[in-house]
Amino acid sequence: MYTVYAENVGLIEMARIRSRWITAVTGAVLIVLGCLPGLGAIVASLPDPVVGAAALVMFAMITAVGIRILKKVDFNGTHNLLILAVSLAAGMVPVTAPTIYHRLPDSLQIILGSAITSTAACAFALNLLFNHTPRKGQPSPGQDPVAHHQPSTTHLSATEASLAP
Repeated sequence: MYTVYAENVGLIEMARIRSRWITAVTGAVLIVLGCLPGLGAIVASLPDPVVGAAALVMFAMITAVGIRILKKVDFNGTHNLLILAVSLAAGMVPVTAPTIYHRLPDSLQIILGSAITSTAACAFALNLLFNHTPRKGQPSPGQDPVAHHQPSTTHLSATEASLAP
């Protein structure tokens, strides 16, 4: 199952066009061109190295945009690094072992058989588990952490320890 959503990230970044109007007009033009077999033959005659080079640049751009987004994430003192690592590993499973999910029901194969979908689903689930589930002794998400904070002298961070009298 292939989608064009990942590719759009790279195209939008390269072209700097973010208008939904332009996207809709381009879609309509592509539909019209798809109905003209002569133009389809021209596109199909493009050499594989040209198509491969364009795909390489496109997916490298997607990777660069992803790195830029991850640059904004706080990895210190959170489970975000673990979430990222496990999600990337889950996304590599269908790439490195494409037949691993063949015995599962079709509905699960759709989710787990795609690297992008399995990575996103894993990241979403782990983020909910680690960052949005209340822990024993900690305020639940959305509560005021100051109102429930009780200072502890036994577990000081390096910064707190250097400031302690």
